[in-house]
Amino acid sequence: MSPIGDKATAARRPHDAEASRRALLDAARAVFDEVGYDRATTREIGERAGADPALIARYFDSKEGLFIAAIAATSPEDGEIDFAPPELLRFLLERWDERGHNPISRALASPALTPDAREQISAVVGDRVVDGLAAELRARGTADPELRAELLVALAVGVAMTRANGTLETLAATPREQVLAALAPLLDALAG
Repeated sequence: MSPIGDKATAARRPHDAEASRRALLDAARAVFDEVGYDRATTREIGERAGADPALIARYFDSKEGLFIAAIAATSPEDGEIDFAPPELLRFLLERWDERGHNPISRALASPALTPDAREQISAVVGDRVVDGLAAELRARGTADPELRAELLVALAVGVAMTRANGTLETLAATPREQVLAALAPLLDALAG
């Protein structure tokens, strides 16, 4: 081996894959929270993490995989969610209206998921939203709390998606508060 090769090898620091992975997750959570999924770039995430953005593909397969991992790694303390049905619907619609849709909301409405993607999305949505909502409904004495929780999430996704894509023009143009007021009786019926 040449002296240059020995010097280069000696100067290299050991690579800590787990530290890089954690740094990318932490940076991704911050960037996705600040600008939403669509405007977040892997370059910005890599820069904030102090890591090569190409490592996103190595550790998470894609930006979408990183997003799902970042959501899954979020602890409940990171963002207290009010699981009362009107407040949860308000939270979801505000988030999607202001930050756009992300792989999870898109996947919830997609009929073309692979079994692996379906399992990942189901686990994340179950852990972050459905389980808490079902517990809230169960505490209220609501019959079939798991079914009603999933119906409420499906309602939120459907309303948010059609508002975003504009296919239902009146719904898309109606202010969010008016939409929430119109949905209040339905939420009461589902939560009852």
